[in-house]
Amino acid sequence: MSGTATGAESAPSLPRRAFHLFSDALGALGTIWIFALVLLVCADVFGRSLLGAPVRGVAEIVSMSIVGIVFLQLAGASKAGRLTRSAAVLQRLLLRRPRIGLSMEVAFQLCGAALFLVLFEASLPYFARAWERGEYVGALGDFTAPTWPVRLLILVGSVAAALQFLLAAADAIRRLLRVRR
Repeated sequence: MSGTATGAESAPSLPRRAFHLFSDALGALGTIWIFALVLLVCADVFGRSLLGAPVRGVAEIVSMSIVGIVFLQLAGASKAGRLTRSAAVLQRLLLRRPRIGLSMEVAFQLCGAALFLVLFEASLPYFARAWERGEYVGALGDFTAPTWPVRLLILVGSVAAALQFLLAAADAIRRLLRVRR
């Protein structure tokens, strides 16, 4: 269950369409970032092999980028139903006992939203500290990069994922209310 509207349901509202456009844009940015990382790693390999001069900071950039990319793509992955979960029991229940299956779907979606809201709250002080203190990765005089941009992406991605889970929960609740006893 991805939480997307089916053909039998009405067209998504303007705020929902705007949010989906936003989450799709985050995912696209993550994809572009992956491509840029590939180019950076290739340039580093080329520089090391042929010129004897690696690109400085590649390890730091890649390690921070992985976190940023994951959080950029969370909402889109949730919307598309691509987050890892065991759906075998749920699918069977949806077919045989739809009220129970949809109730479990609502619970799953609400737990996902709660998890990402807790993650947002837990990450907020780390972002504030990185911003206020100018935290960076790398070594002074060689390569440094601020950590706050990635910490901001954790916050943005957490909120976007939580909102996507809440939208999916609302969809499941609507389907649950339409199921006959």
